[in-house]
Amino acid sequence: MRKLTTREISFKDHFTYGSIFRFVMPTILMMLFTSMYGVVDGLYVNNYVGKHAFAAVTLITPLPLLIGAFAYMIGGGGAAIIAQELARGEKKKASRYFTSLTCVSIIGAFILAFFGEILLGPIAELMGADEEMLPVCLNYGRILIFSIPFYVLQNVFQSFLTAAEKPKIGLAINLFSAAVNLFLDYIFVGVLDMGVTGAAQATVVSQVIGGLLPFVYIIASKSCPLSFTRPEWIGEIMGNVFANGVSEFVSEIFHPLASVMYNYRLMKLVGLNGVAAYGVLMNVGFLFGAVFLGFAVGVAPIFSYQYEVKNYEELHKTFKKSAIFVVVMGFVLYGIALCIEGPFAKLFFGSDEALLHMTEEGFALHSKSYMVMGLAVFTSAFFTALHNSKVSALISFLRTLLFEVLAIIILPHFFELNGIWAASLVAEILALFVTILLLVRNQKQYHY
Repeated sequence: MRKLTTREISFKDHFTYGSIFRFVMPTILMMLFTSMYGVVDGLYVNNYVGKHAFAAVTLITPLPLLIGAFAYMIGGGGAAIIAQELARGEKKKASRYFTSLTCVSIIGAFILAFFGEILLGPIAELMGADEEMLPVCLNYGRILIFSIPFYVLQNVFQSFLTAAEKPKIGLAINLFSAAVNLFLDYIFVGVLDMGVTGAAQATVVSQVIGGLLPFVYIIASKSCPLSFTRPEWIGEIMGNVFANGVSEFVSEIFHPLASVMYNYRLMKLVGLNGVAAYGVLMNVGFLFGAVFLGFAVGVAPIFSYQYEVKNYEELHKTFKKSAIFVVVMGFVLYGIALCIEGPFAKLFFGSDEALLHMTEEGFALHSKSYMVMGLAVFTSAFFTALHNSKVSALISFLRTLLFEVLAIIILPHFFELNGIWAASLVAEILALFVTILLLVRNQKQYHY
């Protein structure tokens, strides 16, 4: 096997810790920049409009995320199949699948956005939005729903460009769109005083850019192995795409559903302040979770390739290094969380001592989950790469819905508000045990 250089990394190579890190880093950064939209919006809304508006944005944010989960199903499931065809040297077939899946993503996104518009009001009321919060929820949510097709494309192209061994292109596009979002938030909210409307419009513009620029790159590029062809019906692989991507869909759809449960319980238990405090925890969770998800999505095409060519020795070595990597990363992220919890909470609520104290207490308990969540996130994507959607989806379902929702329902009866803040930690510990059992059970079949 040829030695890796810092200029070129291929699926055919032997992966060291350093080369794994270099290969997945663009995808991690892509996920981080994509996750920053909500954080930046929330920061500007809270500081320029107020905590009531910030709580309203926190309440309604899960709905666009629920709709956007469709992107992860198409992206995750499609990337595994595209990587498989590229491993076989079938560039034309890979491009055919890529083009058709892009069309499916666009059509599906418009349909979901239509239903999202219809359900926006009832969902906001169901989650406890009062007369003052409801108009803010509807205003912010309706503007964001407009950009859902571009948000879906942005996330789908992240996965497809990684499968094409072009993760740095996706990184550059997402870095640019995140910078646009940050700049426009400052202009629209900070300078022009457009409030929640300005924050939502800044996000829409940046997501439109993030969704359209990959088209420009792929059309103009001579080095990308994927290209646009005439769209065709690809019914022969759609079942595999949905099956392979169901775990990513489950994970991404259940996170917002769990957020809905958090918001509902907090509104009942402590009211507006609880939702506002959770908004900070949710935004930090998006960023830290993006690190694990970015690693998992970034490394998955490597496993798809190694399994396809039956290079089980490299599969075993890459899996072992990756598992160690995410475990160590979890403790590093927890250490970072301990350092930033105070300053980050003050960015939002420095002038409200009671809310600041509540947020810091919640942060201290919630952040402990970062130590144990990495292996489950990685393992779910790993089994997707090996085309075992059942195991992948089971991990995602248990981790992001069943365990967490049960914890949110049960723990407050014994520990009140601290029970809600600790729900994520309890869910991740339970998911870790299940993940280890599933890894042990399947290791002989997949040679990892």
